[in-house]
Amino acid sequence: MELKQIDEQSLKAWALKSPYISIYQLPEWGLLKETTGWKRHLVGLYDGEIIKGVSLLLEKSTLIKKSLFYAPRGFLLDYKETGLLAKFHNEIIKYVKEHKGFMLKVDPNVIYQITDSNGENPRIVGEDTLQEFLSLGYNHLGFTKNFETLQPRNLCRFKLADTYEDTLQSFSKNTRKNIVKYSNMGVLTRTIDSKEMDLFVSILQETADKKHFVIRPVSYYQKMYDLMSDYMRLYVVYIDPNKYYEHVIMSLDELKKELLNLEKQMAKLNIGPKLKKHEEELKIKITKKEQELTQAKKIKDGGIPINIGALMSLFIGDEGITFMSGTSSLYKDFGPKYVFYNEHIKECLKQKKKYCNFYGISSDLDPNNPYYSIYEIKKGFNPEIVELLGEFDYIVDKPAYYLYKIALKFYKLLK
Repeated sequence: MELKQIDEQSLKAWALKSPYISIYQLPEWGLLKETTGWKRHLVGLYDGEIIKGVSLLLEKSTLIKKSLFYAPRGFLLDYKETGLLAKFHNEIIKYVKEHKGFMLKVDPNVIYQITDSNGENPRIVGEDTLQEFLSLGYNHLGFTKNFETLQPRNLCRFKLADTYEDTLQSFSKNTRKNIVKYSNMGVLTRTIDSKEMDLFVSILQETADKKHFVIRPVSYYQKMYDLMSDYMRLYVVYIDPNKYYEHVIMSLDELKKELLNLEKQMAKLNIGPKLKKHEEELKIKITKKEQELTQAKKIKDGGIPINIGALMSLFIGDEGITFMSGTSSLYKDFGPKYVFYNEHIKECLKQKKKYCNFYGISSDLDPNNPYYSIYEIKKGFNPEIVELLGEFDYIVDKPAYYLYKIALKFYKLLK
């Protein structure tokens, strides 16, 4: 078998049929990363004229005058075929050496373990592949729980039913209730394109500022859309001023009618503590709803939809992924996440995907974990937690590798 450079079309045609495909392994991802200082390599392992595996390789020049190579989400091949990974590895290391690389980093899109939504009842399904990487000399960077790796290791997904209604029934009662609740409030979703990328990124930026992480400039996401629009949907969640106002009016009327009926009932009966408590609760709800009506009127008088959430969804292979999102902290009571997750699920079903993947979470499900809030809403969709093998380094040049690690540590301290 021989590793050769391969053209975009051939790699892509083969890659899209692989069960391990992700957006990170497409030629377009390599073009995107070239805008951030990486160099793209497209390679394929050939047995005569037959392609046995392919990979996108990213090369980054470093301060030590040698290159770091990275295969994002690993190689695309049949990991169950005996000896194939070893053959691919041997050939790709030759390639890395020829191009003055000192290391190869991989984070295979191979599942190691699956648990239920509580992180319990584990099923280990990737031990053999893990051991094969280790036997080839790769250093495993561990079963990380949070977001220590280049790409998320811990994901959450659920299997879609044949219909939307059946899929809904697999969610918790509270989640189903919230999907309906926020829709009735006039919180809606629209699909946008690259012409509104400034708006999209501005919503992401608000979340980034709140969570203290850095996002890319608008030009990066614009380029990403230009390259990958065939796989992508951009959603913006907004409050419809008129629908929201009408909803509050209707809700207030219903509460007043309920209170009136209760008072009529109380006039005919001996007033017990339960009825009195119910009356007090209704009066509190009415007061809050009247206050909300003031807010709704201001929004209605403004006459402009208020954008409160944004989601980038990617659809590739057998799943739809909620790749990145942002919400407005000022309007968190309008449930933007429920609204754009619901829209994402509908698109997954439309495209006949097998899974809806809500992407990266922490596998440490302790409510005291600072990352727990990322999973809190997602849990109501009754997902399984999928843990990938994780990140591996293969050292080609040990002195250069350790010099790079020292330089990288120093750089992070300065940054």
